[in-house]
Amino acid sequence: MSRLPLILLPRPESADPSGRPRGGGSIRTPSVTQQYQRLGPQFTRLEQALSARRLEIANTAPGIEPEYTVVIETYGHVSEFFRAIQRIPGLEWLGENELEGLEPNDDFQDERNAEKPMSGRTMLVLSDRRAIDELLSLWKGYGNDPTMQFARGWAKFRDVFDTLKDIRYWSVEDRLHDTGVIEYWQEELEYAPDQPVRFEAELWFRADVYKRADSQARIESQVNQLGGQVVSNCCIEGIAYHSLLVELPAIHVERILDDADVTLVKSDEVMLFRPIGQMCTIGGDEVEPEELNIEAPASDAMRDTPRVALLDGLPLANHVYLEGKLRIDDPESFEDSYQANQRLHGTAMASLIVNGDLREAGAPLSSPLYVRPILKPDQRTLGGVETLPADYLPVDLIHRAVKRMFEGEGEEEPVAPTVKVINLSIGDPNLHFNGTMSPLARLVDWLSEEYNVLFCVSAGNHSQALRLDMESRAFRDLSEEQQHIEAFRAAQLDTRNRKLLSPAESINALTIGATHADASEVNLLAGKLELYTNEMPALYSAHGNGYRRSIKPDLMLPGGRVIHDEPIGLGDATLRGLWGSRSAPGLMVPFPHDGGSLCKTVYSRGTSNANAIATRSCAQVCDALELLFEEHNRQGSFEQFAPVLIKALVAHGAGWGDIYGHISEAFPEANRTKLKSLVSQHIGYGKPDVSKSIYCLDNRATVLGFGGLVGGEAHEYQLPIPIELGGVELWRKLTVTLAWFAKPSPRNIKYRGSALWATLEGENREFATERTYDWLQVRRGTLHHEVFEGEDISVLAGQSELTVKVNCKDDATSTAEPVKYGLAITLEVAEGEDVEIYEEIKERINVKIREQAPLLAR
Repeated sequence: MSRLPLILLPRPESADPSGRPRGGGSIRTPSVTQQYQRLGPQFTRLEQALSARRLEIANTAPGIEPEYTVVIETYGHVSEFFRAIQRIPGLEWLGENELEGLEPNDDFQDERNAEKPMSGRTMLVLSDRRAIDELLSLWKGYGNDPTMQFARGWAKFRDVFDTLKDIRYWSVEDRLHDTGVIEYWQEELEYAPDQPVRFEAELWFRADVYKRADSQARIESQVNQLGGQVVSNCCIEGIAYHSLLVELPAIHVERILDDADVTLVKSDEVMLFRPIGQMCTIGGDEVEPEELNIEAPASDAMRDTPRVALLDGLPLANHVYLEGKLRIDDPESFEDSYQANQRLHGTAMASLIVNGDLREAGAPLSSPLYVRPILKPDQRTLGGVETLPADYLPVDLIHRAVKRMFEGEGEEEPVAPTVKVINLSIGDPNLHFNGTMSPLARLVDWLSEEYNVLFCVSAGNHSQALRLDMESRAFRDLSEEQQHIEAFRAAQLDTRNRKLLSPAESINALTIGATHADASEVNLLAGKLELYTNEMPALYSAHGNGYRRSIKPDLMLPGGRVIHDEPIGLGDATLRGLWGSRSAPGLMVPFPHDGGSLCKTVYSRGTSNANAIATRSCAQVCDALELLFEEHNRQGSFEQFAPVLIKALVAHGAGWGDIYGHISEAFPEANRTKLKSLVSQHIGYGKPDVSKSIYCLDNRATVLGFGGLVGGEAHEYQLPIPIELGGVELWRKLTVTLAWFAKPSPRNIKYRGSALWATLEGENREFATERTYDWLQVRRGTLHHEVFEGEDISVLAGQSELTVKVNCKDDATSTAEPVKYGLAITLEVAEGEDVEIYEEIKERINVKIREQAPLLAR
């Protein structure tokens, strides 16, 4: 079949939004007396902790009025509590997080289903002495007299007390534990026991600018008293982030590790201490790289303006596969820190974006790749492993890099304002997604909405060995197929250690995981295993749901296969991957050779690879869109809506395919609902077929819509149903993909400033009963992708129209400006059927466009 262009839909009709599903049932709570007795010890501990802290501050910093962060956990949620806090003098709302999977007990149960796990909230509130005393007084009054009247403004605390799970003081343990900073300090002291140590001190973000300045001044004073320094600071109001890069003498870091009795770590201004410079690439083994006998594809006449950007390591720009294809911008002079043979990760990422897997010899991009180095070799490591430098806060470095692209820096003009897609293939091994949005994920969300740019981020790699619940001998005796199943089941059981790595939980970005796939050939040596012979999620690929159980990762693409050592011995079977191998299998990338050769290649693997391939797909979609909009003389619309349309179209051809069946073989006991949940945790919407997204066929028509909506509005699009589908019993498939960028609201649990969703309306809405994905989960992010298919002749019948409605509501905040969205709809029939639908759909749409033209000209 010949390839046919995409179709632009007419201007949509305005409509009222369709309803969205409400939440579950209410929670049964204990009596006031039971609550008071159950929580009495917690309130006693809180009161004692605050009294001790108050006395400590009076002795060490007389004259300072203390403020404390109180952690409040509830079953369910208390509506409007956020606003109630804002109206009470002495209290400041710091944020809230969701508690998931709370087990029912004798006191708290879901009223509809007593065995159903519940959700709750963790709320963080800053309080001065007067307000905390009032809170404690209210609690005592509540317990002694359940009918008491609460003081004006405090009434919501009755609802909090009724559903309270726990209450405590944010202490030193919260600032230090589960952040990786203790292990980081220990490693730094072991490596260089006499050298000062740098780390991040993230402060509680205060709404008042003067209070922020006071908080920072107090921390700077404490650091100076310890003989250290604050190297830099970063404050970004849009993501509620305020942090300091601190350097302390080794002796004081050692004191903290010994007993934590150091004023700095007790400071109530500090939320968390974090490691610095930890997002690193992994070195490889020493093998002789190949010299690929394939001529580097010549670039066609390139545009001058880049459409895609890479924030990564410095690439070897004069390698034969990269020469003339990059535009490197290095304002921090990171190049001075690099030897040519250390330019590994940036070289690989740049080539995969520009060329794809070199084994498949793809055509280069039509525009130069803008590259901003953000990684440096750590000269303390063997070979100089590339990492985010310890001279910068990661959030600050990436924020300034993107701002420079679109706004400029100092007196300079913007350096890459035409970029539509940014590749960010780094992951913080200390920040596994646990339900709370990390600072870097919040930054990515804010930057994408602020500058109207799509980020592609990698899900993250987990290269640690995988331990199976069986002995090595038993594993070796299994069939090859059963070994595959046991390995995947073990990875699923180890999900808590293989979650998304920051910033992969970003809601606005496309998060890309890796499949165990590539185009290389390999002969396995004795004692080596390839765990999957079918395409499956790579064992190293991070997985799990996104924020508020949204679908993440979004998409999966080949990241490279990993060979494993066969388990030996008599103990438990442990699968160790040859992660750092530069030999096949894997994706082929250029290699900066020690000998100075500019045509060597090696193999690599990881979610960074998959993300680079996804970014390349985005560039291909961008080219197709730009050509389409130029042909319709709508270049202005392209500039406005290209990023959200790229996001929609890259995902539009995605599906679970055979991977769904392979995963189901590993979990035969799972019902359909459970299986859908398992599959989406590992592969999101599946593997995209970008070729299906950028052109049509006679039996497949893809139409595009775009626009802007504020809360309480909706747009309706009419898709003509060809006469050929009337009364014919044949397979037909409808795919609807909606994408947008939500403004983040970091202190609100809903987080998304706006919620958009697509619905099928009118006489064909019954077609929506045959869904591939969980329709509730689809609506929780900013990428709404649904596939409907079937053979029922009563739906999608000829000579009718299918109405697709794009709905918008305010979620975390009120939307002052219209939220840009991109919509892709595809109707197709099975290949081999003598039914052509494209031309009729196109002609009926063009008739409507011609009818609208006089109205638009008025």
